[in-house]
Amino acid sequence: MTPVITVPDADLDDLRSRLRRTRWPDTWPVPGWSAGTDPAELRRLTAYWADGYDWRTHEAAINALPSHFADIDGTPVHYLRFDGEHPDALPIVLTHGWPSTVLELVELARRLSAPSHYGGVPADAFTVIVPSLPGFAFSPQRPSLEAEQTHELWHRLMHDELGFTRYAAHGGDLGAGISARLAERPTPKHSSASTSSRSPHRPPTTPRPSPRRSKRTSTPSLPGAPKRAATSTNKARARSHWDTA
Repeated sequence: MTPVITVPDADLDDLRSRLRRTRWPDTWPVPGWSAGTDPAELRRLTAYWADGYDWRTHEAAINALPSHFADIDGTPVHYLRFDGEHPDALPIVLTHGWPSTVLELVELARRLSAPSHYGGVPADAFTVIVPSLPGFAFSPQRPSLEAEQTHELWHRLMHDELGFTRYAAHGGDLGAGISARLAERPTPKHSSASTSSRSPHRPPTTPRPSPRRSKRTSTPSLPGAPKRAATSTNKARARSHWDTA
């Protein structure tokens, strides 16, 4: 398997050198975190990044993940693939948010693809695809603003490249909007979607009236103003709402 990331030793040496040469400000005469980051904690973290953090171990773990690349009409897309332990596992595409990477979804993908390893049953398994958003981590930025939008790239990846005629979609943050748009495509038979957070891309549903407000027992009036009824009822106002299913 070709490594997806290999940081040159010179880059790591340069980073460690710059961390060790940090110029620290004078300490304020206040305790701990009361005026921002605790200086002692920041020094500890900086020393750890300079001399304690083992990047090569994490780099090897990233390169050991089941990475693949697809070319969608000239747009390279990196993705992880975790095959389900059940032969009829439903495919699902998981989309990360901003600022993040596919790495935050690795443990979820492992549990979904092999539920029997975590106390579940094989029949509940999914085949999990986790793409890197364009410009994030291992997927390069799209060649132009006129290129296909991300949800279209995902459909091309799942349906055209990987051959899934039916699949589910799930995402949080930025990934929630992408997952919702997948479900709203003109060919909904190809996908079903769930989102884990409210998406700004979801269209409003049919407006529905808000609950009736309670009656007021008195209505204040200005001097000289005509008297109004002692009780009044606020009319319900139609409001749009986002479907967060």
